[in-house]
Amino acid sequence: MARKKQLRAGLKKTVVRPVEFRRTIAFYDRRLPPVVSTPSMIGQMEVAAAMLLQPFLPAGAISVGTHINVSHLRAATVGEKVRVTAAFDRIYRPRGGGRPRYVFNVEARVGRRVIGAGTVERAVVDTAFSSRLKGSRRKEGRR
Repeated sequence: MARKKQLRAGLKKTVVRPVEFRRTIAFYDRRLPPVVSTPSMIGQMEVAAAMLLQPFLPAGAISVGTHINVSHLRAATVGEKVRVTAAFDRIYRPRGGGRPRYVFNVEARVGRRVIGAGTVERAVVDTAFSSRLKGSRRKEGRR
């Protein structure tokens, strides 16, 4: 019988994505330079962490972002490839209860150049959570 892999500190997931104009700050304001926006970089960091965690979750569960502490250090221009790596660090258990948070060290690079680094945290929820949200959006649209 095959043993299921265990989530352990140091496990990594890397996602590589080219900078597209729609992921730059100039997409929102043409007066600004066409460099990857901070929210886009952070989104890629969250995706890498979610992809790393997903195989270790119970059936019917997903993870959601709960805390971000990231610095955007350098620019990445249209066409450059941003390589984001998420490395599992630890599980944080909030005092007084609450869902455990999975903490990841994240880093974004273009070649050898570090363009962003920090941590992201994710909590595990049942997929029924997203179904309830979809239902509440339909109700909001009826107002």
